[in-house]
Amino acid sequence: MLAKDSFSAYDEVTVILAVTAGDQKAFEQLFFQHKDRIFTIALTYTENRMIAEEVVQDVFVRVWKNRRKLKEIGVFSAWVYAIARNRSLTALQKIAREGQRKEALVAYLSAAVGDAEERIQDDYTEALLEKAMTRLTPQQRKVFELSRIQGYSRKEVAEMLNLTPATVSVHLTIALRSIRAYLANHPELPSFLCSFLITRLFF
Repeated sequence: MLAKDSFSAYDEVTVILAVTAGDQKAFEQLFFQHKDRIFTIALTYTENRMIAEEVVQDVFVRVWKNRRKLKEIGVFSAWVYAIARNRSLTALQKIAREGQRKEALVAYLSAAVGDAEERIQDDYTEALLEKAMTRLTPQQRKVFELSRIQGYSRKEVAEMLNLTPATVSVHLTIALRSIRAYLANHPELPSFLCSFLITRLFF
């Protein structure tokens, strides 16, 4: 055991020998001698006080576990500070991995939620548009589908249906007014879907 009086003046060689023999009082003195420097090293690397404190604890746990080998170490301070730097880098790598996993998870969840919302929106608007089109006459529906859904020009629609472009314009105008009125009077339609449909169909 380390003599009580020896604690009044720090002698690292004597302290380390006592730690090697399992003297917890000597280990406590070794801890207080180096903890601040180790904390500073860890804080410099991690820029996080909580993680730096964890590094200090981790370093001294390692020192205690390897106490029987301390006599083989040339300069204890150089050895323990090297451990502190290594443990700090390990902590940084862990932070980086956790950050990457978090970013990947957020990206995945955002994409999944976005895809789900898009599918819900598409399914809902398709069903809603189908209901709105049931209010149209067969000719109005043909004109509307060819023009607004399939993207044909009025001239192309006229040729396909053997109509004049003016007749196509009339049918399309009536169809758009009917669908717009249906959307405006549809109480359960969320505002964002209404805006989506109007933008999609009328512009």
